[in-house]
Amino acid sequence: MPIWFRTRDINFFNLFFVRDARSFRASLFFIRYQMIRSLLLNVVFILTACFLNSCQSQDAVKEKSEEIFRTLKNNEARILVRIGDKEFYSPESVFTGQILMSDNMMSMTLTDQFEGKTIINLGSKKWFSKKPVHELINAENQVSTNVKMGKIVDREKMIGEGYMMAYGEITAVEFLKDKMVFKIMGKVGKYSDFQQPDKYLPAEGIIVYKKPAVSFGNVTENEVFSSTTSN
Repeated sequence: MPIWFRTRDINFFNLFFVRDARSFRASLFFIRYQMIRSLLLNVVFILTACFLNSCQSQDAVKEKSEEIFRTLKNNEARILVRIGDKEFYSPESVFTGQILMSDNMMSMTLTDQFEGKTIINLGSKKWFSKKPVHELINAENQVSTNVKMGKIVDREKMIGEGYMMAYGEITAVEFLKDKMVFKIMGKVGKYSDFQQPDKYLPAEGIIVYKKPAVSFGNVTENEVFSSTTSN
């Protein structure tokens, strides 16, 4: 009797623990499934949000550029760029300029009535064949593609303030012979602090240029503007 009781007792507990282990494994599998499912849903949500924000950002840029474009005369441009927490150029600034184009370079120089100046260089082979025109900026390679912005802050003492983009990108939201809209985004450093990345500031803005004055080197107007489309 005691032997039978102990044997049955052992069998009962063995069965109990087997069932409990199976239940535990099933619970663990369910928890893992829920975690993976939740992670995938979060990834999809983040990617969707980024896509929507990007689309909304592009729409906002186009809407703003249309508004600015209507106020410009031929060969005039407006530059709205924010560096750190402030607008860099005066709201009254109106720029005029010149663009030089070749098969491996576009150089744009814009100057306003207060002697503020922005220079943008895009350098790559057949840069105009990209749809849209787009170039990355790297602090280690400022020779081919770069953005420089400057202005006079004290005319009497002839003191200026200037920045150069260290890392970032330039995108042509619209690229037509009668209308160009560039979006710039990245980090900039003052000329005096350019070798100190900890002093870089975030920068973002747009350049709207109406009927720019363009000179062509070893490339034709048709080659440049027939190869590209607005974004």
